[in-house]
Amino acid sequence: MTDAPLLSRRDVLRTVAALTTAPLQPEPEAPGRRSFTVVARKYTFEPEVIDVRRNDVVRLTLTSPDIAHSFTVDAYRIQKRVPPGGSVTFEFRADEIGRFPFYCSMRADEGCQDMQGELIVR
Repeated sequence: MTDAPLLSRRDVLRTVAALTTAPLQPEPEAPGRRSFTVVARKYTFEPEVIDVRRNDVVRLTLTSPDIAHSFTVDAYRIQKRVPPGGSVTFEFRADEIGRFPFYCSMRADEGCQDMQGELIVR
């Protein structure tokens, strides 16, 4: 048995309150890794620009709250589809410098052809 003093109920409650009300800080990303969530909805991508550095490993989560969409980047041979109300997560290495358009390749809804954005690799 130790001689350490016991905490009072008030001290315990203060400690719990301090821990539960502290703002959560996002974990810093590892060097060379970038994460993005892209929302595809009638008829836009949000965000429309993804800006990374050459050789970054890009982790992208694509979500769609409405209808099926895709995220297509021809230069990187990426074409990922997301179902209505779903999400898909994938990674790729941004190994080519430049500006690359991304778009929705789905043609079930006419407005999908207007969905465009840009991947910038510096």
